[in-house]
Amino acid sequence: MKLGVYSLITPDYTIEESAELVAEIGYEGIEWTVDYENAVWDGKSKWHISSDDLEETTRRAREAAEQNGLTIVGLGTRGDCFDKERIALNMKVANLVGAPAVRVMAPHYDGSVHFDELFSRARDAYAEIEDMARESGVRALIELHHGLISCSASGTRRLLEGRDPEWVAAMYDPGNMVREGMENWKMGCEILGPYLKHVHVKDAVWVRDAEGKWTVESAGCDEGVIDWEKVIDALRSVGYDGFLDLEDLRGGWARKPVGITTREKLEQAYAHLSPLL
Repeated sequence: MKLGVYSLITPDYTIEESAELVAEIGYEGIEWTVDYENAVWDGKSKWHISSDDLEETTRRAREAAEQNGLTIVGLGTRGDCFDKERIALNMKVANLVGAPAVRVMAPHYDGSVHFDELFSRARDAYAEIEDMARESGVRALIELHHGLISCSASGTRRLLEGRDPEWVAAMYDPGNMVREGMENWKMGCEILGPYLKHVHVKDAVWVRDAEGKWTVESAGCDEGVIDWEKVIDALRSVGYDGFLDLEDLRGGWARKPVGITTREKLEQAYAHLSPLL
């Protein structure tokens, strides 16, 4: 297994600066963001790859990775499985930058649509997405994420059943599962089986807010609920040998972090995780 960084957590660094920082600390891969709004460095640009300037930003992202010896692991993209136009765009971006996979989120569950209907529609959508992925040569990844019908390993496996794991697969995210969907780590890896193709790394803790209600806060990989040694052992037990991409959200989401620097987050995670691999 190797460590990478999801550039969602470097919004205050340009393409070139992100790649330099990631490589300097010792990470071997980078997962580029696509079309996130209001980059911190100027407050207006999309980061890091922008559909407003695809040729230029994909060239810069590709060259920055190459110059720093980084593997482009995939793309952190927006939009769910029903947004076929965005999916097609993101697969085009992946081909331009040389990324093997894009994220295609499962639908959000808010109770307004019965689960059975939502699940059936999503199953149909991913069947179409499998064809799109095969045609483009870019794998679609479903992230295990709280608030979605893919919040657990068992739920995600149901959603994926029958799809070709070469083209539609799962992104394991234990940090999200602290909030919703947590299952025994080894069991979850076994459930996902051949569909387990990518991993995100972040951590969290349950705390009481000012009103005494339970809520979840982001934490460092050596401070949160997750025992990363056990997670990595579980991944190893099923033969996973891909990337673990850092997505430490301490200090705020998609902004310059408060109370900790981007560099500190990357350095702390690398120091904790690299001895476990």
